Amino acid sequence: MKSVGEAANEMVKEVARQWAEIPGLTETASMTFEERAEMRAKGQELVKPDYDKCIAIATNASLKEMIPPAMLVIITPILVGSLFGVEATVGFLAGALASSVQLAISMSNTG
Repeated sequence: MKSVGEAANEMVKEVARQWAEIPGLTETASMTFEERAEMRAKGQELVKPDYDKCIAIATNASLKEMIPPAMLVIITPILVGSLFGVEATVGFLAGALASSVQLAISMSNTG
């Protein structure tokens, strides 16, 4: 939850920056759909926000937060195998698989 809050805070800062720095953005955002269609029909250019920057913030935050879980999945079987042997690794992986299937079924049924 903390990382989601941090990413959301960065996104809010970026949107506030764009509102302050991109001229005409507030006027375009306050228009109705019909007003925008009318401007396009007249050939006038609508001011658009920098979507790429917001997408980059969300993507970088999600990738950064996936590193620890990925490392856990990769390192844990290696450590179990190194410390306790092959039989322990097989048991560990079988238990992880069985509990993952149960969790997946539970999550798909409960939403």
